[in-house]
Amino acid sequence: MSSDKMNACADMVLTNAIEDMAMEENISIDEARNKLLDSDACKCLYDFDSKLWMEGSDYFLDFYRMIENKQHIS
Repeated sequence: MSSDKMNACADMVLTNAIEDMAMEENISIDEARNKLLDSDACKCLYDFDSKLWMEGSDYFLDFYRMIENKQHIS
């Protein structure tokens, strides 16, 4: 698959995750966007070797929360 297609898939996952997070946490779209864009999970999403771009937004949000919880525990 071309990097353009993988990038488009990652963009869709991120967009849906932003909307889902904003709704679930009752925060603004901007706040959700900033949280996700500044995260290690987002870096992983665009590292196409991770194949995270192939998963849906629910999986990505779970991954994000897992990473955030581990960082707060350490």
